[in-house]
Amino acid sequence: MGRRKRVVPSVQLCVMLPVDLRTKLDLHLYSELEGRVPQGSHQEFLSSRIREFFESETLDLAPYAAGVPPGNQSVRGSPSTIQLLKWILES
Repeated sequence: MGRRKRVVPSVQLCVMLPVDLRTKLDLHLYSELEGRVPQGSHQEFLSSRIREFFESETLDLAPYAAGVPPGNQSVRGSPSTIQLLKWILES
């Protein structure tokens, strides 16, 4: 009996990262127990960060901070968090 097919199939993506970023990523993902970066942890990490990006919103703080040019200071978060922050800033 073989492996079940995934509901959402995966496709290969080859990316080049600067050495310093790859080193930080590997140190973050490293498992003391396994003595290495566990298989699949890069995929899991990158998939999570990409989902976060597409599921979040950005709020430019310029309208709420005197003298701050548009686009210079912003925060990113879930839509409900951004909505709450707007409410707090506008109250």
